[in-house]
Amino acid sequence: MQPRKWVPLVLLGTALLATALLRLRIPLAAQDIPAGEKPVANPLKGLVAWGENYRQDPYLGFAYVPVYWDELEPKQGEYDFAALEERCHFARWQADGVRLILRVVADDPTEGDSMEIPQWLYDAMDGAGTWYNNDYGQGFSPDYENEVFRQAHRAVVAALGQRYADDPRVAFVELGSLGHWGEWHVDTDAGIQPFPTQEITDGYVQDYLAVFAPQRLLLRRPYTIGRDRGLGLYNDSFGLPDSHAEWLSWIADGYQSDQNGEWLPGMPDFWRTAPSGGELSPEEEDGWYFSAAQFPTTLDLLRQSYTTFLGPNTPKDGELTGTEAENLRTFVAEMGYTLGVRRCAVWRGAVSRTLQADLTWENTGLAPLYADWPLALELRDEAGQTAWTGRTPAALSTWGPGSHTVSLALPGTAALPKGHYSLWVGIVDPLTDAPGVALQMDAPRDGSLYRAAEFDL
Repeated sequence: MQPRKWVPLVLLGTALLATALLRLRIPLAAQDIPAGEKPVANPLKGLVAWGENYRQDPYLGFAYVPVYWDELEPKQGEYDFAALEERCHFARWQADGVRLILRVVADDPTEGDSMEIPQWLYDAMDGAGTWYNNDYGQGFSPDYENEVFRQAHRAVVAALGQRYADDPRVAFVELGSLGHWGEWHVDTDAGIQPFPTQEITDGYVQDYLAVFAPQRLLLRRPYTIGRDRGLGLYNDSFGLPDSHAEWLSWIADGYQSDQNGEWLPGMPDFWRTAPSGGELSPEEEDGWYFSAAQFPTTLDLLRQSYTTFLGPNTPKDGELTGTEAENLRTFVAEMGYTLGVRRCAVWRGAVSRTLQADLTWENTGLAPLYADWPLALELRDEAGQTAWTGRTPAALSTWGPGSHTVSLALPGTAALPKGHYSLWVGIVDPLTDAPGVALQMDAPRDGSLYRAAEFDL
């Protein structure tokens, strides 16, 4: 008897039909959402305050925390985080939703003889370095090539990482540690030895990379290791057209270091993976940057730099008035990311009965959010009562300017009763574990949740 050759074909056809049915979706809604007005303030973007000078300000996204090494590690291996967190008001900033930006400072020019490295370290390295008195002030510039100093630095950064690498209060870390104010330059005219080459400085960067994610780290200048590891950059002379243009040329084309003469490559796409920051140059009054005559240049430099944060040298709330105040508001709104849903399609599985949603987001800002925060989803019934909630991961750190579509299943929705429903969306802020990002959507809003679609089951 011949085998029935049609049996495998029937089984294959049945399997294909079953697969097709599982993939079949019944459309329930397709809604376009206008952009609306740009939010001004949001987490992980905005102005920066001095951490030591607590204040409430609607434009603040961050507080700058100078980590003076002598305060943090008064005795070798003993770290006084309590003193740091009290001096810079960690608890009060957290209560306001303000994130922190850390920078290790080992040389802070002052009016008197002082140093920012611990006495025990100075003694252990036999005072290797230079006491100086120059136009910046007075202080001590350590020998950054000294092996005792390098090993001690590795240990203190490891301690910082153990304390703050997973702390949602800490947003970013500026790679200070080297140079006056941790700005990676020294005044050789004051008799200080030239700034070390990449062979040495790469080791300091590696100390940070060993404990912090690259997208949270920023360099003062472009460096090869910064380009290769996807680090951010900050410009502490933001807004002065000539010096700012020079900084942008370093990023675009590379440059020859004025510190030691070595060639350093550009980092033209750095902002795609890590933030651009800095502060206004103190050479001009804050209001000058936002005056009617100067503001177009200030705003253009912001856009060219893809800036996410600026400070602590920036205007305080109420310090500017009139046109300058309006320009500051425009400036802050333009910084960093601006996200919103532009289209929402809701479907139901023909077999599974589980709801699905396709969300097309748009980032009309300058940069990504630089953090993969979850999306919050909520279904409400006709009476406005919550019928279902869920969260789903989202690669927000890759969402640069433009459109980004995500397709989501809403597990547990198969048994929802018939009725009229609305889908609400938001972004969860880990600092509060609740939706906390203002979205650019002209749609009904409930706190930080926005209605994306309505449909009937």
